[in-house]
Amino acid sequence: MLHNFARVASLVLILSWFFAISTDAAAVRGRVYLHKKPDFPEENPYAKNQFRTDLRFSKWHMHRRFESSRLKNYDNPTDAVVYLSSIPEPYRMQDTPTQTPAVICIENARFHPRTMPIMQGTAIEFVNKDPVYHDVYSFSATHAFQTPFFKEWSAFTTFKKPGGATLHSSVYQDMNAHILVLEHPWFTKPRDNGYYHIRNIRPGIYKVTAWHPDFPPVTKDIEINYSETITIDFHFSVAELPETIVKE
Repeated sequence: MLHNFARVASLVLILSWFFAISTDAAAVRGRVYLHKKPDFPEENPYAKNQFRTDLRFSKWHMHRRFESSRLKNYDNPTDAVVYLSSIPEPYRMQDTPTQTPAVICIENARFHPRTMPIMQGTAIEFVNKDPVYHDVYSFSATHAFQTPFFKEWSAFTTFKKPGGATLHSSVYQDMNAHILVLEHPWFTKPRDNGYYHIRNIRPGIYKVTAWHPDFPPVTKDIEINYSETITIDFHFSVAELPETIVKE
């Protein structure tokens, strides 16, 4: 009898906690806009082989050359990542990363998806769908690794530190992807129409950052309360790209 009562009481507490979170949780939503390049009178001679990305953020040195981005048109916002970039200390690493590996496919000599946000401690499975051997490596400070060459099976690696990592292949020089490793689960990627939605945010003061591998990040400050939904739009424009950015 007492055992059944204890089980019922535990169930009531769990349901009460769940409905409290569902009722009080806040959210951030909005849209990511990619503004296309202006028309150049002639090809920019400085754009050839100049694009370089060394993806790190916060306390890490960031150096990126954007000149080749000026010659591209961008109409797909799904490469962007929107995330909370400043988290109150009590909220960090309270959530457990998923035990299911995130999957990045290699197909037609490209990584799919090109960008992926994950929580610290998440494993990534690389699935090779090409008929040739590939390897995956990164020299980033966040997680330096190199997989063996593989073709008809998968390779795995786990990202245990927060930060950024750029993935490369030894086979194709222009084949790359970007991983954002975060200490919390409050991140998302926009849909094809650019709209995004980050749910179940605890009340507090945050910074919200929109990041794209070919643009400088855009960060905005917010203060969010219980059950509140804030709308924030982000604009990336190639017309305003600097030639070089160095940020300490």
